[in-house]
Amino acid sequence: MALKKKIVTFKRTGKGKKSEGQKKAIERLITLLSILDKGRSISSKEVAETLDVAQRTVQRDIKVLKNAGYPIDELENGRHQFVEGFTLRKFSLTEEQASLMSFMFEIASGLGETFEESFKDLFNRLRAKDLQTAYFAKVPAKRTPLPASTDIKYLEAAILDCDRVQISYVSAAKVEKEYCLEPLKIAFFDGFWYLVAIKKGETRIQKYRIDRVKSVTILEEAFIPRVNIDKILNDSVNIWFDEVRGDRVLIRVAPEAVQFFKECQYLPLQKTVEERKDGSIVVETFPAQPDEIRRIIMHWIPCLTVLEPAAFKAEIKTMVEEYIKSC
Repeated sequence: MALKKKIVTFKRTGKGKKSEGQKKAIERLITLLSILDKGRSISSKEVAETLDVAQRTVQRDIKVLKNAGYPIDELENGRHQFVEGFTLRKFSLTEEQASLMSFMFEIASGLGETFEESFKDLFNRLRAKDLQTAYFAKVPAKRTPLPASTDIKYLEAAILDCDRVQISYVSAAKVEKEYCLEPLKIAFFDGFWYLVAIKKGETRIQKYRIDRVKSVTILEEAFIPRVNIDKILNDSVNIWFDEVRGDRVLIRVAPEAVQFFKECQYLPLQKTVEERKDGSIVVETFPAQPDEIRRIIMHWIPCLTVLEPAAFKAEIKTMVEEYIKSC
């Protein structure tokens, strides 16, 4: 599907090419530091062949690291390695090294709304596997990556400029359709990236899996966002959110789970409304639809008990009974 003329001259195109080149430079620098920190020596020729770049490019990268203050020795055979005894595990950044890291961070943070995930993935992919760290974050092993495609750049641009888009989308049933949308955000929930948008002429928020979007065309149609999407996303806990919140649900939290629910918001608009003598608490939540909390409740059983409303309590009871029968 051809793009409108204004997209051909889109102002972010040049910046995108520059940012991509800067990102590649960051990848190379991190790769070099990772190899050197393992105690191995590097050859600019070998690294150039591995990364599919010119040898002079790698030589310049090594020079950048040296100028930043990293103690890199040049061996007689033309190879390079950290001076004996040096490790990234135990050292304080010099002003030059801090400046380099700041530069790398600044460039990466200018890559758009995908910064957090792409920057995290970049470091996870390139850092030495045995590099010691005091931190660990568990993320879904089979999460859907956000593709570094032109379509993503168009979606980001349309969101920032409040332009409608035409997308080709393949549903879970493998049916491909065209939609005219007002794009609001690209959001990450439970291992998947979604386009959060409203269909032209409608009012309800819809979510489209990014990996099912086959093409994107930015239209010469501006729109005014009709919802405060940032507030809506802040109030949500998973992809089952909506603009309008539903009726109040009261849930008893057993004593053994109270500390978790006091310190973390597992339910949308979660608030403690009662503390009982047996150590349990009662929390209220306002799900946009039952699916927004149904799976959370099932995950925490037997620590959670639905108190109100009666119809939803009966629904959860039926789900548990059906599960027990299937075991």
